[in-house]
This record gives sequence, structure tokens and C-alpha cells, in this order.
Amino acid sequence: MATLSRLIFYPLLILFFLGKLFPFIDIFIVLLAITNLFSQKNFKIKNKYLLIFALIAIISNLLYFNIIAWLYLLRLLSLLSLLIFPPQFDHFQHKFLNIILFSNIIFGFIQYFTWPDFTIMSSQNWDPHLYRLVSTYFDPTFTGLIFLFILVYFYFYSSTFLSAQLSILGYLFIYIAIALTYSRSTFLTFIIVFSYISYIKKNKKIFIYSLIIFLSTLIILPRMPGEGTKLERTSSFYAKIANYQQGLKIFINHPITGIGYNNIPLLNHQNTQSHANSGFDGSLLTIAITTGILGLTLLILGVNYEFKNASLFYQSLLLAIFIHSLFANSLFYPYTFLLLSIFKSIYPVATPLGKYPPSKTQK
Repeated sequence: MATLSRLIFYPLLILFFLGKLFPFIDIFIVLLAITNLFSQKNFKIKNKYLLIFALIAIISNLLYFNIIAWLYLLRLLSLLSLLIFPPQFDHFQHKFLNIILFSNIIFGFIQYFTWPDFTIMSSQNWDPHLYRLVSTYFDPTFTGLIFLFILVYFYFYSSTFLSAQLSILGYLFIYIAIALTYSRSTFLTFIIVFSYISYIKKNKKIFIYSLIIFLSTLIILPRMPGEGTKLERTSSFYAKIANYQQGLKIFINHPITGIGYNNIPLLNHQNTQSHANSGFDGSLLTIAITTGILGLTLLILGVNYEFKNASLFYQSLLLAIFIHSLFANSLFYPYTFLLLSIFKSIYPVATPLGKYPPSKTQK
């Protein structure tokens, strides 16, 4: 089973790169989770909070039988299992991961310069983005977070495979890709994450350089046609407030066990073909609505456990997805969750601050 699990990893990463161009990644996430579980030599569960959260999510879904919701719940349970039981990856898989991640960024630039007008995709129920980098995920907000994950990874580990000069160029290359998403939630997350890294490492230069880069972005970033490229736009701000208000009303009516995972479109009688209606503009709010206060509490305890027992690298990723998920349903976006679990698998051990040895797979 361990060999099969490793074989599944390659098509899974290819589908990660293809994103919404070939949206069959859910099947391989489930397959990887199943084969990974069977390849475990011992089932010692360290983070019991996430396991109990999974049970609460199942119980909540029993209240509303909806086959589509159960399929989405299966994906969520599969992703959670990859965090609870991190799979093992070898040196070649690690190299393949690097190729996929940076190919994705390169494709993002190609999309931005050759296909900046994404409004035609509104006929397929996608948001009509204009002059924003959306890569293969068709959404600048989630693309921004994925690229921020790559940036954090590059910051911590680029020295293991690149010279200092190339690392700086790579860092700027990735950041420019992030900037072209025009995702304000990603910008805010970038500042908070690198401020945290600066604080923990007691290195003020990290914060100063990050702040300079961010402020320079506000000045240099081109203001192209379209509302989405205006960083001072307020329409989305008020839309999120209304979204939160609507979500809180549902939570008040179902506070204990929630309405079941991914049942929100049915409850609101929304267009179930939409790509943006299975959750609210905040992962914690979505979890509160779908699994109730019990599920929300257990999830927070589970994330807190992960954070306290993690390396600074993994802590930075957890902080990034937590902050970002206050503005979008980022925590349960399959591509970000999958990348989080892969990074945890490759660099699972907490190390002394300031020391980041390569993983065993790199030796």
C-alpha cells in the first residue's frame, strides 16, 4: 500500500497543477487518503481533536441527507486524515513537488499576460475577473494563498537547493505573482505571517524588508481597468459584511450541531452549479454553520494543537491559512488544504528556532 500511495502522489500533483482546468483532484485525494491509512504501521493519533471534529461533521450530516454534501464531506475527511496521518514522501517526490509548484507560478504569469480578461468565464458560473492573475484555479484569492504558501516554503528552504542570489530572485518572482492577484486578504496575510516570523526569530530586518516590499507594491502595482484591480475598492468589503450577517443568522438557528457540511446551497436555495456558494466568506463561520459550536470548538483546538507542536515553517503556514480564512473559505479549499498536508509530511518535525535542516527525504 505504501508503494501505491507513492504512485498516486504523482498524478495528484499533476492535477494540483492543472487546478480547475481538469477538476478531478478530489478522486485522487480520497485514493491517497485510503492507501495512506492502509500503509500506516501504527495508528497512534496525536491530534485527537481533529478526529473528534471529523466525527461531529459526520453526525451533523446525518441530519440532512444529501449525496453531494456527503461526497464533499468524504473529501474533507480524506484531507483531515492526511494531516492526522502524514504520508511519507521520498526524495524524487520532493523534487517533483518543486517542479509542480514553480511551474504553476510560471503558468500564472502566462495566464496574466495572454488571457487577462476572465469575464467570459462568468457563463460557467465563475467570477468575472479582469487583469488579475488567477492561474489554473480561476480565483485570485485562493491563488494568492497558494502562492503565499510557496513563498513561505521558498523563504525557509530555498537555501537547500539554490544560491543566495538565486533565492532572492526567486523570492521576488513569487511575490510579484502574488501581487498580480490583487488579493487584499493575501497581502494582509503576507504582512502578518512575516511579522510573526520576524518576532519569533528576533530579526527586525525580516519585518522591515517585508513592509518595504508591501508598501512598494501599493505604489508600483498597475491600476488596470476593472474594479478588481482597485485595492481601495469597498464593494467587496460591504459584500463580506452582508455575507457574515447572513451566515450568523443561520448559525443562530442551528447553533449546536449545524446544518451539515456543504448543505448551505440547499438551505439558501442557491444555484448549486455555482463555484462559490458551498461556504461563506470565512472558514470558521462556515464550520460554525455546518457543524455547530461543537465542531467549531474542536476544530480550533485541533488547529491550536497543530500549531503548538509544529516547526516555525509549519506554524507560518497554519497562521497564513487561518488569517486568510477569515476573509474566504480558504481552510477547506482542497488545493490549499492538500498543499498544507504535503508540506507537513515533508517537514513534520519541530526544530530549534533558526535551524531548519532538510528533511530525511533530501539526504
